[in-house]
Amino acid sequence: MLLFILLYFKIYPLQEVQGTLFGMSQGQANDWIQRLTPILQVALKEKALLPERELATLEQVLAEYDLLEFTIDGTERRRQRPKDNIAQKEYYSGKKKPIP
Repeated sequence: MLLFILLYFKIYPLQEVQGTLFGMSQGQANDWIQRLTPILQVALKEKALLPERELATLEQVLAEYDLLEFTIDGTERRRQRPKDNIAQKEYYSGKKKPIP
């Protein structure tokens, strides 16, 4: 059940897919998600591993730990730009060709 709920929150598949992966119907998958989510939240809260939702708290955590390192994982995605040449300039990234 731990693998079930962690997989669900990691890749967030459709409940029908989640059920198929674990040999159950979509309804059963939904029931297990509803049952296991509060248990997972309690366990994460006990270990102080819940994500912060308040900006002030995040700033406090960052101030306490000056050795924390963060990496921004970003990927440039294609964007449909307007046909108007003047409006296109606002969305131009500077690249001539997309990366394959």
